[in-house]
Amino acid sequence: MKQNNFLKELFHFKQTDDSIIRVIGAGLNIAIPMSIGLISGNMKFGTLGALGTFAFLSFTPLPLPKLAKRILKAGLGIMGGFYLGLLSTLVPWTIPIVISLVSLIGFLVVRTLQIPNPGAFFVIMVTSMGTGMRLPFSEMLPAVGYVGIGVLTSILMACLTGYINAHYFHRPVNSSEISYKERINHAIEHDSVLLLSSIHHAGIIFFATYLSQELGFGNPYWVTISTVAVLAGQEIRVIFHRNLQRILGGLVGLLIGFFLLSLNLGIVPVIILIVFLTLCVEYCMVRNYGVANFFTNPVSLLLAQLSSGLFVNDLVQYRLLGLVVGSIIGFVGAALIELALRIHEKRIKFLK
Repeated sequence: MKQNNFLKELFHFKQTDDSIIRVIGAGLNIAIPMSIGLISGNMKFGTLGALGTFAFLSFTPLPLPKLAKRILKAGLGIMGGFYLGLLSTLVPWTIPIVISLVSLIGFLVVRTLQIPNPGAFFVIMVTSMGTGMRLPFSEMLPAVGYVGIGVLTSILMACLTGYINAHYFHRPVNSSEISYKERINHAIEHDSVLLLSSIHHAGIIFFATYLSQELGFGNPYWVTISTVAVLAGQEIRVIFHRNLQRILGGLVGLLIGFFLLSLNLGIVPVIILIVFLTLCVEYCMVRNYGVANFFTNPVSLLLAQLSSGLFVNDLVQYRLLGLVVGSIIGFVGAALIELALRIHEKRIKFLK
């Protein structure tokens, strides 16, 4: 009986006020750079532009000027992280250091400024993906420019989505704003474990990246991404539940991705599949994290297929290992963080 209840909870779709227009906007957004890549005959443009479209996923119902600024800031973070990831490949031993520093800065900024989900996740993810590429130095800035095109389309599509939601579907817009100064002061006064928890998170991510390199996983970024995704939970129970959802959903997703790759589809069908699967990811992500992972892995594998060797050793077996190892590291690390914070709180109470 408990097992049945657990499975029902694991794959239960939550009620949400998420806009279906936002979901459609996310699908059309990734379709734009992919279509440009197809027309120009340069699928690296399409693949790297797709990385920039992750900025759209920071969409929130804000007035259009504020929404454009929010997507732009997320996009600049993604571009900066991606460039640092590329640069770290010139001196491979710096890769874990670069990813952990980006993570540390990301966690501090997100928590201090109270930035809602996805927070720094996509910045860290794209930084990690940058470390999985091998580009000559002269090609790195143009590659960042391709990502920037995806950021630009994200701004335009986010504004169009926000306009349609507000003027045609009359969805409410959040016009209230707390200044950065007020947020920083609030963090200083009320978030005493901000620096401690951020350092712990960054340390776990450093360990995950370093371990994946030492174990010869080929492309270490999948371990890092799995670790970061699990650490996104706020409570250990939520993290445990999220971890199981990611592993089970990820395994199903790898099977789907492996099947799709075995079909040896042409470029146009692959692009259509990527857009369709992105729609599925965005629809499910806020409703059921486990089911959303049915589609994230196929999207990643199909993007890698179109990248013309842009990613090194981006194979199914590395993704499977990365999924399991990264999820375990993330969960153990989260448990250690919670234990450390409890010890810290007890010590403060004792000193008082």
